[in-house]
Amino acid sequence: MKLCSKLLLLINLLAVNSHFVKRSYKSNNIIEVYKQKVPTSLEEVAKDIVAVENGKSVTRLQRVEIEVEEESMFKIDKGKYLKTPLEDPFTLQVHCKSELDCADYPNRVQQAAQYVADTFEFYEVVNVNVTIFPFCDYIDRSMCQSIMGITYPPTFVPLKETVDSDVYLYPQALVKQLSIDQQIAYDETDFIIYLNSNYQPDEAHDNRALIAAHEILHGLGFFHQINPLSVYVSSFESYFTTDFAMPPLNYIEGDDFIKYDGWTPFSIFDKFIVETTNPDNYLHKKLEKFREHDVNIELNTHYTTNQEIHNFIGTFREMENDPECMAGGTEVANLFTTLHAVSFRTKDNVVIELQTFDGTYESASSISHINVPFDCKNSGSCLVGSHKPGVDYLMYFTVISKASTDTLIEAFKDYSPHPLIGPNIVKIMTTLGWNEKSEKKSSSNSNEDTKFSVANGSYNQNSAGSHITSPSCLIIILSFLFLCIARII
Repeated sequence: MKLCSKLLLLINLLAVNSHFVKRSYKSNNIIEVYKQKVPTSLEEVAKDIVAVENGKSVTRLQRVEIEVEEESMFKIDKGKYLKTPLEDPFTLQVHCKSELDCADYPNRVQQAAQYVADTFEFYEVVNVNVTIFPFCDYIDRSMCQSIMGITYPPTFVPLKETVDSDVYLYPQALVKQLSIDQQIAYDETDFIIYLNSNYQPDEAHDNRALIAAHEILHGLGFFHQINPLSVYVSSFESYFTTDFAMPPLNYIEGDDFIKYDGWTPFSIFDKFIVETTNPDNYLHKKLEKFREHDVNIELNTHYTTNQEIHNFIGTFREMENDPECMAGGTEVANLFTTLHAVSFRTKDNVVIELQTFDGTYESASSISHINVPFDCKNSGSCLVGSHKPGVDYLMYFTVISKASTDTLIEAFKDYSPHPLIGPNIVKIMTTLGWNEKSEKKSSSNSNEDTKFSVANGSYNQNSAGSHITSPSCLIIILSFLFLCIARII
């Protein structure tokens, strides 16, 4: 791997703002760039960690229109788009608060990237920004060393497989590997990972390569966007009688305001989320009625009035009072809080259970992980104990700390063709669009003949809505940014 060996202080964070690009419907010379605000300090990272630990997602995605020269755009000729796999596809830019913090952790990150590179085919380089720092210096809580890492989401590109198919958001790292019909000005960084240097296992239990590989797979697309409203609104019960899931909202930020302006597409991971007992029931399809409701809410970040609070609540209460919206929204929210109720349906129709808890939804742990092989009522009380992990342990919501990465690989070597990355994880990733690396690649794990189109047109409803400011008592966190926190078992 191309690993930056020089240990650096946390700098240049502003240089890694994520974005996704699409051709505007307004003009062939306009590209819409969706820039995602990332932390500019370790203190901001710590605040995000605490927010996610408290069950809240974080969203900071802003659309910017820029002009481009027409000749910079082109169409790839029809037919098979030949690409040559890379043996060394990851460029890892590792930043450390101090040399003591990093120690040999960069080597573990390099090992993790190699496991991923040996499992999936890469045709273009993936650029990953990794920062290693002591979480406990910034988080005032006990057991802060048990938080392994946090992944800021990938850059997104809206794609569709055919002219008539729906649009889904693909992580930039994946889009770079696909055959698409338009040139895209990719961001320099594909995704960002923060790792906790306070976690210092002994050699016999060194699972840091596992932790890093887990976070890398999230950055490559193993994440969901659908969330219940209760995740977005603090003191939810004070304003709404029933919880309901809904599509993600577009987010815009200025110097003194934030704005929620219409809906965004679902992620490609969302496309394949189903009800376990009825795998023909694709959950995101249950939420399409929400898109008929206008969302255009501007919130002043410095001052709030009661009228502004009323207008904000009214936007979502209108949805709550729509029976057609609530039929699907409450169904999805209920499934998200029921053990063994939600799964991922792969392209070869294998149904793989995703993590859910008993009566509770946790934005950092639910859905975007493979279900542990035992009942787990909530993340705080879920311990392996006498339970034996399965071959897909890498993408559990919680990290196995009772064995080293090497020990786990050795224990499951007869159950998976790839070290560390189990067969169901491979099925999920290849369903998203990745190609499995193998000498005799099965057709079900190959996406070579699929041609994608960069989606045109606007995804946002431009409606005349209420203008309100954000109340201090109401933490409004409307999710587009996915933060995954790995915990320890």
